[in-house]
Amino acid sequence: MAGPSLVAVIFAWLHLLAVGLAAGLLLSEFWLCRRIPDRVQVRLLGTVDLGYYLALIGSLATGLARVLYFGQDTAYYLANRLFWLKIALFLVIGLTAFVPTLQFIRWNREARTAPAFAPLTRELERVRTSLALQMALMLLLPLLSILVARGYGLPMLHL
Repeated sequence: MAGPSLVAVIFAWLHLLAVGLAAGLLLSEFWLCRRIPDRVQVRLLGTVDLGYYLALIGSLATGLARVLYFGQDTAYYLANRLFWLKIALFLVIGLTAFVPTLQFIRWNREARTAPAFAPLTRELERVRTSLALQMALMLLLPLLSILVARGYGLPMLHL
């Protein structure tokens, strides 16, 4: 029995690498927001956030390549309700990520222009809440991946 092609293995590895990188960068953002950030931390938050978005794009691109070329037949994924739940969850994570991103942009602008930069506590709490929600939702993605790989979520055939 022949195993998967080396290209398929590499794309699976790149997908896992991108997902792990995204999770690590998200955790870094949360850690950087554990207290009110100063000018240096605000600049770092912007950089980490950009890396987070790039990692999310990488995981989406490699995941799409796996669905189209290197995984099960594409019809398998398209018919799987849990696969679509995973896609929807990924989109919710991406949309939820805009809250901190927009705040980091505002903070960076303020930090460059205001001599006494200090983010408001309510802004920081909103960012922390968004980051925590993203982390919680991200924990569900591997579970859905495992369920999809094992055939859960496919419609039952009635004979």
